[in-house]
Amino acid sequence: MILQGAAIVFADKGFRGSSVEDILVAANISRRTFYRLYKSKEEVASSLYQIGTGRLLEGCKAAIREEKDPLRQIERCIDAHLENAGAFGRLVYVLGGEAQARESLLYEQRMETHRALVSALVEGASARRVEPLVFQALIIALEGVVRVVLETGDEGRRVSSAALDRARLVMKRIVAATLVGSGQGVPPLPGAGDA
Repeated sequence: MILQGAAIVFADKGFRGSSVEDILVAANISRRTFYRLYKSKEEVASSLYQIGTGRLLEGCKAAIREEKDPLRQIERCIDAHLENAGAFGRLVYVLGGEAQARESLLYEQRMETHRALVSALVEGASARRVEPLVFQALIIALEGVVRVVLETGDEGRRVSSAALDRARLVMKRIVAATLVGSGQGVPPLPGAGDA
């Protein structure tokens, strides 16, 4: 009940514009019940964020287990991220924005999710020995593209399937150019340990 109420409140008022009192009203619970389970609204946001990033991470790990080609692995991770954005647009916008701030409780969770995704992608692409920083850069690019889609979709309130499809095409092009792009004027893909 608390998480559902908090999700509604954060989506409606944003993270910084909401209070514990707003969550109490939305969840229809007492202050005593809230504080028995959580210390603050930040802790509730952390729980919601962990659910979302856990879902994303599991989707990516499944893709890596099921696909042998690193390009397909990342494409399916893109799909998992965009599915989250499509299903929970406003909440992804609000909590994702909060997770960008270094002082936020969510920031370290974001960085841990990045580390877990990079580690899984490196392991999945072990035959190619791709520099981990390449995967980190692709993850950050995906976050940025999703952020733009959410911003242009009324801060995640009205995200169209056309906008998500456009983001998918853009990210697949970036990934393909990064992982398999070659030819005159294209520098080689750095391998693990290249400097």
